[in-house]
Amino acid sequence: MNLFKMMQTGEGIEHLEEHLLNLDSEFRFKCRRCGKCCIHQETIIFNARDIYNIAKKKGMTVQEVVNAYTEAYIGRNSHIPIVHLLSNGPKGACPLLENGRCSVHDCKTTVCALFPLGRVIIGEKFGEPIEDPDNLQVKYILNEHSCGSAKRVNTVRSWLAKFGIPEHDEFYLLWNKVLMSLTPAIMKLEEAKVSEPVLSMFWDAIYQTLYLQYDTNQDFMPQFQVAADKLLRLSEEIMKAQPPDHLEA
Repeated sequence: MNLFKMMQTGEGIEHLEEHLLNLDSEFRFKCRRCGKCCIHQETIIFNARDIYNIAKKKGMTVQEVVNAYTEAYIGRNSHIPIVHLLSNGPKGACPLLENGRCSVHDCKTTVCALFPLGRVIIGEKFGEPIEDPDNLQVKYILNEHSCGSAKRVNTVRSWLAKFGIPEHDEFYLLWNKVLMSLTPAIMKLEEAKVSEPVLSMFWDAIYQTLYLQYDTNQDFMPQFQVAADKLLRLSEEIMKAQPPDHLEA
């Protein structure tokens, strides 16, 4: 199943539930280190923890990592800033490859670490709108892949452990809570037809707070908690305020 295509187009999403995996679900996959998953990739999205980990690994600032390896744009469905891996060269190779190998293998982006798995957020009941961001469930899905072999049987639990991804990922849950709060807030501004400068001001505030304001000499999670609190308050203020043009970031 192509989770990225499904999320982009909505095609086949009605069949998603039957493909969902839990922590003890098994799948067959063994990486052959062929490098196919490191070229021509248009689906590598960074979260704030990914950027922080890469910056710490490489002795760079968060801003330097963003400038060197990514591009940012406003998500078509999310309506908020998204940070995307920027491939380079005629083969569209990942810019983090060095001599054909991943230079951040031990702290690679979550999307890459999970491959061939994908991770999704659902509410209490599958298929119903998520009304309470504090009550989220994490499920997994086996994505389509044309590399590797089927010689090894893994569980989702063992695959997460291999790359140090927590089974109960406090960051991932809070990250999604923040995103789910920001999207309707920005949509409210767009629907109210606030001026482009005002909308750009909010986008910039979200981008800076969500992705860039982290010091790699300090632990990540406490810093992200501060950022999350700021953005959740901002979302709440936007949803309550009238008229939207008078809001301040």
